[in-house]
Amino acid sequence: MKHSAALSIAGAGTLWGLIGLFVNLLAAKGFAPLQITTLRVTIALLFTALIIWRTDIRQFFIRPKDWWMFFGNGVIGLVFFNWCYFNAIAGGSLAIAALLLYTAPVFVMLMSVILFHEKLTKEKIVALILTFVGCGCITGAFAGNLSVSRETFLYGLASGFGYALYSIFGKPATKQYSALTVSLWCFLFAAAFTLPLSGLAGKAALFSDRMVWGGILGIGLISCVFPNILYMRGLQQLEAGHAAILATIEPVVAAIVSYLFLGEAFTWQKVLGIVLILSAVPILNRNAGKS
Repeated sequence: MKHSAALSIAGAGTLWGLIGLFVNLLAAKGFAPLQITTLRVTIALLFTALIIWRTDIRQFFIRPKDWWMFFGNGVIGLVFFNWCYFNAIAGGSLAIAALLLYTAPVFVMLMSVILFHEKLTKEKIVALILTFVGCGCITGAFAGNLSVSRETFLYGLASGFGYALYSIFGKPATKQYSALTVSLWCFLFAAAFTLPLSGLAGKAALFSDRMVWGGILGIGLISCVFPNILYMRGLQQLEAGHAAILATIEPVVAAIVSYLFLGEAFTWQKVLGIVLILSAVPILNRNAGKS
């Protein structure tokens, strides 16, 4: 079960790694980061509701007393980290934004030790170090090639903290509800919060562009609905800290996407970074087998 959960988390990270393609497309068309966030969670909400309606409508329902988990997961976690992450992408390269986002495992691991009493094992520490060093290699931080503004750095660091909160609030929810239910209510709270603030009505003319709809469907379905369900499914079987590190395949995919489609350089440091990040996965799986 845990190996299947690990594959789900890795699959989520892979699909999340494609997000830069859709963010850049929508930003180039004139959408602001909050508007892109709103489009993402709204489309994700509609598709998730459709999936539940076609499969098992009982998954629509939650106990009223559990609202706080989904508010935290959707607004404090998903909306906040998306908005910060999209601002970081706008201010620098996709690979740099991905490095800063993946400070999240540090926050997740520390908060999981305090809140969930998870063990901080030597395997987790080694995997964490390999992951962070790998991210540094991917962005060129250790070669002196990293050029990022203070604003972009703060947005990226904040996105990592927000992503950590997404996992922290999602963990108790997955213990009581299915991945689809958790995803639906996460998106519902996120959409309800962002829609009134987004100003999307002023962008109505842009929705006649087919490329815009391609970007919206890509960011909402490919890089939100599917990976969110996979991540929550994996989180049902794995510790939050373990899941957060496994999802760091995202910057690997982001680096490849940056090279193939966005014209960013692909150096030997990035190859080394990919190797280091992927080497953290078997270390964590070995640790999971002991628990």
